[in-house]
Amino acid sequence: MIMIKQLYEHCARLFGCEGQLYHTDAADGLLAVFPPTRERGWWTYVTLELHRSGGVECVLYSYQFEGTFVRHLSEVAEQVKHRWKEQGRRMANGDVYALAKPIAKGSCLSMLMAMPADFEAEGFDLYTNGQDAVWFKMLHAISASEADFLQHEGLEALEQKFADAGVNSLDVSRPPVR
Repeated sequence: MIMIKQLYEHCARLFGCEGQLYHTDAADGLLAVFPPTRERGWWTYVTLELHRSGGVECVLYSYQFEGTFVRHLSEVAEQVKHRWKEQGRRMANGDVYALAKPIAKGSCLSMLMAMPADFEAEGFDLYTNGQDAVWFKMLHAISASEADFLQHEGLEALEQKFADAGVNSLDVSRPPVR
């Protein structure tokens, strides 16, 4: 419980606000949701107990509060835990997690891809208390075709494709990049 409190305080300090805690049965763990602030114009959803499965926590973003994002984050946490238990494999950049439903109503983005937490201040992505180290990974919504491109061409090629197309990572209604 001490580490959960430390991770929550790390997020609250860097996000500049307090968050709301949620317990999810699917992931059997706590998540925190932080509202936008003047400096940060988006909602931030963060796992707080996933670090027990490979030293990683996940971060998801939206412009408006989306209760379904709590469920999506919980789904990914369950998949990460399963992969850790079955394969001893940590979450890595470029890992893809299928969602039971698209990220948002009317969206064609039905998967979440692990990426560096690029939206955050320097020092956010790695938390350490002197004994334990926890990496924070952003989850980026992608389509099945983008996941297929990732599998065949690699993460760097997909990132370049996103950069060339000017993809807004928080736009969950965007069309897939072709």
